[in-house]
This record gives sequence, structure tokens and C-alpha cells, in this order.
Amino acid sequence: GDKLSEPELISISRLILIAGHETTVNLIGNGVLQLLRHPDQLAKFVADPSLARGVVEETLRCDPPVQFDGRLCIESTEVAGARVEAGTFVLMLLGAANRDAAVFADPDRFDITRSPNPHLAFGAGIHYCVGAPLARLEGEIAFERLLARYPRLAWADAVPAWRPLINLRGLERLTLRAAGP
Repeated sequence: GDKLSEPELISISRLILIAGHETTVNLIGNGVLQLLRHPDQLAKFVADPSLARGVVEETLRCDPPVQFDGRLCIESTEVAGARVEAGTFVLMLLGAANRDAAVFADPDRFDITRSPNPHLAFGAGIHYCVGAPLARLEGEIAFERLLARYPRLAWADAVPAWRPLINLRGLERLTLRAAGP
């Protein structure tokens, strides 16, 4: 029986647009860039397209579309030895957490066979992204189809243009040469 108010509808519509489109577009662009920057991984993926899930997961870890997220602490707690009082706004740097050497062996290496890969690109717990399965599937399909059609994908201009956003990391432009089989 509850209905959303107009401001709630607008807020949810914005969230769906950003979470359901913008982040997936950035995941795909960032992943293509990572593959081009790591030709050994690109060759491994072209040789074994079943590694598409690994491309998605490692891109999410290494170059996530969402770089940070914020939460309001509802209960006083301690994090890494620091006291965080209830009511404090906490900013979590997901891009940095996904490079934690205590969690990831050789965290600065892009490795599409990394396992396990417990990145935080989709959040965690009750704040885990409801669209994560769809984003993963879209990414896998995009990478599989792109590299099946253009297995010799290469730079046309090695200087990518980034969008000027602080919270979403994605390309404005990545110029490629796409040669077929």
C-alpha cells in the first residue's frame, strides 16, 4: 500500500540510471583499457574466452567504476584501531581497498586468473549491489563478443581520455584499431 513520493521516484530513477548503465559502461571501457595495458592478459583471454568472468572480476578489483562510497555510522565502533562515533559520515575508498596487500597477493598486478578475488567493487553485506549479477553478465558478454570479433584489438591512440568525475571512473574516449580474425 505504500507509494513512493515524487522525490523518492526521482532519486531511485537516478540511481537506476547510474547504477544500471553508467557503471557497466565504465566497467567495459576500463576492462578493455586494462587488457590493452597488459598484453599478456589480453593474449591469455583471446586464447581462452572462458576467462571472461576473470576479466570482469579483475577489472572490478583493479580499476572499479565506483571509486568510493559513503555511509553514516549508526553505531559507535572501532575500525583499524580508530574510534568511529555514531553519526559520523565515513567515506570508503573502494579502489584502495581492492589493492590491499593483506588481502591480495601482488595487488598491483592485473591478473585475469586471480582466485580468490574478494574485491569490494559491489560493496558488501546489506549494502551489496543488487545489480551485481546483471553487471557481471553484461561485462562477460561484452568482453567475449568484442574479442571474438576483434581478437587483434589494439591502440589507435595510446592516450585515453578520462571523464572528469570524482566518484565514477570511466573513459570519455579510447581510440582503438579493431582487426578481425
